[in-house]
Amino acid sequence: MSFHKAGRLALHDGALQVEIDGIGRFSFDNTMLVGADGKPVGYALPSTSGKAVNLHMTAGQLYTVIRTQLLELAGQRIQKAAVFEVA
Repeated sequence: MSFHKAGRLALHDGALQVEIDGIGRFSFDNTMLVGADGKPVGYALPSTSGKAVNLHMTAGQLYTVIRTQLLELAGQRIQKAAVFEVA
């Protein structure tokens, strides 16, 4: 399994959003990822180890964010967190 940086997670106007290079920017609605048109494009779940949050896209791609970075972002201690594609 390999990981490649593929985007970033950040707060935009107080809302958590993920931007994946070459695909677009998505918002969260609870655990669902939604596109600008409001349609679901994937979902987020904790990893088995609990050390990451996995973003499962409906097109089949899998991305991951390190949990500690996500928590620091939510606590506004950092401004963005890296998103990695799992290949």
